[in-house]
Amino acid sequence: MLLRRSIPFAAALFLLLPTGEVRAQSDQDRAAARSLATQGAEAFTSGRFDEAIDLLGRAEALVHAPTHLLLIARAQARLGRLVAAKETYLKILREELPPTAPAPFKRAQQDAREELAAVEPKIASLRIALEGAAGRKIGVKLDGQPVADALLGVHRPIDPGNHVVVVSPPGLAPIEQAITLADGERKEMKIPIPESPVPAPSPEGAGAGQGAWGGDGGVPPDPTPGTPERKTNLLVLGGGIAAAALGVGGVVVGSVFLAKGGATQRDANDLSARHGCESQPPAGGLECGPPIQRQIEALDADAASQRTTGVINLITGGVLLAGGATLIVLELTSRPQPSSSAWIAPYVTPTGLGVRGAF
Repeated sequence: MLLRRSIPFAAALFLLLPTGEVRAQSDQDRAAARSLATQGAEAFTSGRFDEAIDLLGRAEALVHAPTHLLLIARAQARLGRLVAAKETYLKILREELPPTAPAPFKRAQQDAREELAAVEPKIASLRIALEGAAGRKIGVKLDGQPVADALLGVHRPIDPGNHVVVVSPPGLAPIEQAITLADGERKEMKIPIPESPVPAPSPEGAGAGQGAWGGDGGVPPDPTPGTPERKTNLLVLGGGIAAAALGVGGVVVGSVFLAKGGATQRDANDLSARHGCESQPPAGGLECGPPIQRQIEALDADAASQRTTGVINLITGGVLLAGGATLIVLELTSRPQPSSSAWIAPYVTPTGLGVRGAF
């Protein structure tokens, strides 16, 4: 990011002034803060912006000065942390300086006002919407940091660039999506949430001879209730049912994301064809300018991410479904059978997933 001007190293000597306007606890604090500010200014002019933020933050913790905050805001802006830079600039502007404040402090406020006007239009906006959450408590992280429930479903300021959203529905594998935002771009990210898997049946439950379990919460009958062998068999069977249900969920989620990826790719292709971006040079001329090309690239990236998520979920779901079915079949065939033969089959309904069987 280009700024109107930066503070050279020599100006660090004026970052701290021993006046009554500065909240220093002692001469030692003032001396230490002055040294830290000088080092921070050196780091800034050398392009070591993270180091500059750390040193100037330490100086500010000892002795407050708007000039510390100004350099911190500039370093944040250079690193692309525009949201943090805006908040730092606002902190400078909200301070009421007395008439006797040093000239560098007043100049810092003026610079902050001008630089904030250049930073604000570049801040992007993102809305994360969870589709099908149905009031469930679902964890969401943006770039590894938890997202408060109050920020879901509404637009929030965000730094331009690449970001990753991870959604963790209870009982399901995390869903990860990547997104890229240009300067000042406003986007929405809609993430479909599949139904949670049906809990495994309780080992202490009792069946009724023939019926369904999974979504209905029943368990298969056992001729020897209360024995250790019965509990072990029910745990194995319950694990197989849970794995199969998770597998069905993975297949459903994978199919949804593959379809979504195909639709997004078609949108990118249609946009490219509409503006003549497929020819060399572009037939669209000015119509296929950088803004259109950035939109096409963003759609291509979204489509690739969605297809990758779909393939991963399909593979994982298939493995879980096969493993769960194998456990169920092995458990049923290893148990003493009553006069009627046993059968088992997974099912999917609009309200849930499960496995149904008869004994």
